[in-house]
Amino acid sequence: MSHHAAVSNNRTRRAIERPVISRPVPRKPRARAFDVGRKSSPLADSSESTRERILASAARLFAELGFESTSMPEIAKASGITAGAIYKHFESKGELLLEVVKRAIQSIPLFLQGAEGARDASALPRLAALYTEPELKLVRQLSIEVHSAATKDPKVEQLLSRSDELSIQRIGESIAEGQHAGRLDPSLDAGLSARLFSVFIMGLIHMETLLPDQVGDSEWREFVQGRVAALLGMR
Repeated sequence: MSHHAAVSNNRTRRAIERPVISRPVPRKPRARAFDVGRKSSPLADSSESTRERILASAARLFAELGFESTSMPEIAKASGITAGAIYKHFESKGELLLEVVKRAIQSIPLFLQGAEGARDASALPRLAALYTEPELKLVRQLSIEVHSAATKDPKVEQLLSRSDELSIQRIGESIAEGQHAGRLDPSLDAGLSARLFSVFIMGLIHMETLLPDQVGDSEWREFVQGRVAALLGMR
């Protein structure tokens, strides 16, 4: 075998034996279940993030300073945006307060299940009992603020009235369905019972003022749950 042939054979053998290293082919990210049908953009995500920051800052300031003593520029500054930019998300301080309260209430366990989701009236006594817990202090404070603001601001009063009406309607529907299913006293007026339940809740939001020693008391919580169950004629 000639010298050139030997060199050629050696090169071929080394090429075969050398492991082939290839660059990984970039893969497209897999769609997650909750991404299906979702249209998103950096601008939309940024807008939603700004809105959430505003709501979080407003909730903290309203609870610490009160509605009257908190200004929109203060909320904007705490949210990291300009005073003018906040009005792109909320028309007024009253509208912002009401949205803060809605968010706070919807964070309560059983709220969606009891009032919106499964429309299960059996959850209402437990929902009422939760209002006696220390963890719901912020909800109680914000609820008081929005009702106070409604007495001074016609727009807040209108928004609150509409929100309360919708809430009472949903609770009434859950009570009616509970009656139809045989779980509640059928002789009760579902609409009036829903209003009475709402008034009961309004009383519980004043616990820091009326009954501060009862906040977090397990005996009081069980008593409240039992009384609401009796109020609804629960079987």
